[in-house]
Amino acid sequence: MGLLWENLSSQLDSIRSTTPVAASAITPAAGDARDDPSNRRRRLEQALVAIKDSGNTTMIESLTAAIEGREANLNLPDLPEGIGTF
Repeated sequence: MGLLWENLSSQLDSIRSTTPVAASAITPAAGDARDDPSNRRRRLEQALVAIKDSGNTTMIESLTAAIEGREANLNLPDLPEGIGTF
Protein backbone atom coordinates (compact mmCIF):
# COMPACT_ATOMS: atom_id res chain seq x y z
CA MET A 1 0.00 0.00 0.00
CA GLY A 2 2.88 2.32 0.75
CA LEU A 3 4.16 1.93 -2.81
CA LEU A 4 0.79 3.06 -4.19
CA TRP A 5 0.88 6.27 -2.16
CA GLU A 6 4.51 6.86 -3.12
CA ASN A 7 3.67 6.38 -6.81
CA LEU A 8 0.69 8.74 -6.54
CA SER A 9 2.82 11.32 -4.76
CA SER A 10 5.50 11.22 -7.46
CA GLN A 11 2.86 11.51 -10.20
CA LEU A 12 1.32 14.54 -8.50
CA ASP A 13 4.76 16.12 -8.12
CA SER A 14 5.44 15.69 -11.83
CA ILE A 15 2.06 17.19 -12.73
CA ARG A 16 2.64 20.14 -10.43
CA SER A 17 6.07 20.79 -11.87
CA THR A 18 4.98 20.66 -15.52
CA THR A 19 1.64 22.47 -15.38
CA PRO A 20 1.92 26.02 -14.05
CA VAL A 21 -1.46 27.56 -13.28
CA ALA A 22 -2.02 31.25 -12.67
CA ALA A 23 -3.64 32.09 -9.36
CA SER A 24 -6.46 33.92 -11.13
CA ALA A 25 -7.36 30.71 -13.00
CA ILE A 26 -7.87 28.90 -9.70
CA THR A 27 -9.97 31.52 -7.94
CA PRO A 28 -11.73 33.85 -10.37
CA ALA A 29 -12.42 37.32 -9.07
CA ALA A 30 -15.94 38.54 -8.44
CA GLY A 31 -17.43 39.98 -11.60
CA ASP A 32 -15.13 37.85 -13.72
CA ALA A 33 -15.28 38.57 -17.46
CA ARG A 34 -16.27 34.91 -18.04
CA ASP A 35 -19.67 35.75 -16.52
CA ASP A 36 -20.33 38.35 -19.22
CA PRO A 37 -23.11 37.06 -21.54
CA SER A 38 -21.33 38.39 -24.64
CA ASN A 39 -18.22 36.38 -23.70
CA ARG A 40 -20.35 33.27 -23.20
CA ARG A 41 -21.91 33.74 -26.63
CA ARG A 42 -18.48 34.22 -28.21
CA ARG A 43 -17.20 31.02 -26.58
CA LEU A 44 -20.27 29.11 -27.78
CA GLU A 45 -19.75 30.42 -31.31
CA GLN A 46 -16.08 29.41 -31.22
CA ALA A 47 -17.05 25.92 -30.06
CA LEU A 48 -19.61 25.68 -32.87
CA VAL A 49 -17.00 26.65 -35.47
CA ALA A 50 -14.62 24.06 -34.01
CA ILE A 51 -17.06 21.15 -34.26
CA LYS A 52 -19.15 22.09 -37.31
CA ASP A 53 -17.26 19.68 -39.60
CA SER A 54 -17.32 16.79 -37.11
CA GLY A 55 -20.71 15.50 -38.19
CA ASN A 56 -21.90 15.44 -34.57
CA THR A 57 -25.41 16.74 -35.19
CA THR A 58 -26.38 16.54 -31.53
CA MET A 59 -23.51 18.80 -30.46
CA ILE A 60 -24.11 21.19 -33.35
CA GLU A 61 -27.82 21.48 -32.49
CA SER A 62 -27.05 21.94 -28.78
CA LEU A 63 -24.58 24.74 -29.42
CA THR A 64 -26.82 26.42 -32.01
CA ALA A 65 -29.75 26.32 -29.58
CA ALA A 66 -27.63 27.75 -26.77
CA ILE A 67 -26.46 30.60 -29.00
CA GLU A 68 -30.05 31.31 -30.07
CA GLY A 69 -31.31 31.06 -26.47
CA ARG A 70 -33.73 28.22 -27.11
CA GLU A 71 -34.25 24.62 -26.08
CA ALA A 72 -32.32 22.15 -28.24
CA ASN A 73 -34.44 19.96 -30.53
CA LEU A 74 -32.46 16.74 -30.43
CA ASN A 75 -34.96 14.22 -31.90
CA LEU A 76 -33.25 11.30 -30.21
CA PRO A 77 -34.13 7.82 -31.50
CA ASP A 78 -36.30 5.49 -29.43
CA LEU A 79 -34.55 3.03 -27.14
CA PRO A 80 -34.17 -0.50 -28.50
CA GLU A 81 -36.73 -3.11 -27.49
CA GLY A 82 -36.09 -4.44 -23.98
CA ILE A 83 -34.33 -1.33 -22.71
CA GLY A 84 -36.45 0.92 -20.56
CA THR A 85 -36.46 3.20 -17.58
CA PHE A 86 -36.14 1.73 -14.13
